[in-house]
Amino acid sequence: MTSDCPAAQSLPAGASSAEMATALDGWFRRSARRLPWREAPTPYRVWIAEVMLQQTTVAACRPRFERFIRRFPDVRALAAASLEDVLSEWEGLGYYSRARNLWSAAKMIVDFHGGELPSDIESLQALPGIGKYTAGAIRSIAFDLPSGMVDANIRRVLGRVAGIEPSNAAERSVFQLCLSLSASGSPRIVNQALMELGSLVCLPRGPLCGECPFRSFCRARLEERFDCWHGSVPKEARVVQVEEVCITASVEENWLISRPRDGRWRGMWEFPRARVEDGSAAPAELARSVLERDFGVVPVSVQHTGSLRYRVTVHDTQLHIVSAMLPGEPGCALREWRLVPPAELAAIPLPSPMRRIARTLISQRLAGLDIHGRGGA
Repeated sequence: MTSDCPAAQSLPAGASSAEMATALDGWFRRSARRLPWREAPTPYRVWIAEVMLQQTTVAACRPRFERFIRRFPDVRALAAASLEDVLSEWEGLGYYSRARNLWSAAKMIVDFHGGELPSDIESLQALPGIGKYTAGAIRSIAFDLPSGMVDANIRRVLGRVAGIEPSNAAERSVFQLCLSLSASGSPRIVNQALMELGSLVCLPRGPLCGECPFRSFCRARLEERFDCWHGSVPKEARVVQVEEVCITASVEENWLISRPRDGRWRGMWEFPRARVEDGSAAPAELARSVLERDFGVVPVSVQHTGSLRYRVTVHDTQLHIVSAMLPGEPGCALREWRLVPPAELAAIPLPSPMRRIARTLISQRLAGLDIHGRGGA
């Protein structure tokens, strides 16, 4: 390694890439958590895990990963599934574009790569949903090939150890240092160890330096300065208050489900809903007008049955739930629609707030309740 290499310039004094890789290896083998995607780290399992972990905590991913793998055990099974089935299995993890990208990428892997994930960065990044970091993670962890990768944990660990101040140039230095370390040991172990070290030891605030394999030469520890790469404090986002009415409609014990044409929940199903604007009528009356205008049906009765709140990005939504008894099937031309018995709601991919409503409907039906006053069967 030449002295003008960014990675060489970033190495902490008194340490070599080989020494750092060896220290990481020993620490990881002693301290790593047992996680399902670390068992038999095939390219497919690593890929699914890395995509899940993009926006979801390890604790939340653990049971969902195992369930997803049971449902879709390999890339061919995922490619052969319907998008609706994939979205249904992804339900509750949020950021549904990740599931749509997995499904699209699986089809490309089958069609263009013989059903096997490629190992080179360029081919990996050509797949939907795989960026620079995820490609580096798959290449190093699944194939044990040298690769740089920088997430918040790796950025913090290597930035502190080498005393690198945050900047665009520093980002490149951290990447090169990670690449150098992965090439000096087992890439699979080194890169996972760096992420694990940031998760368990090199915390944003209150790092546990006594447990760190880099403690003897870490610049941040030696200089007692942990402000570099401590983790950014997010700006307080302006919360947008939203009020909506959501309609659950029954026709001969069936519940109306409507699919949106676009938006973050595209490909999923939902109960019809509409925004409550300033000066709008009461929820029940607004529901009546929506059914007449958008679904071409005049309800026999409407009843406001409750409300719930949910938050998506900066939108804090108050959702009023209105049940409507319809005289017949709706004539909706605006969206694709379907009538689903309550017993089948569990198998339909629904966004989280809609799932909460569906659970209530299923419970009411199981209990033989009827909010319109009719007794159960």
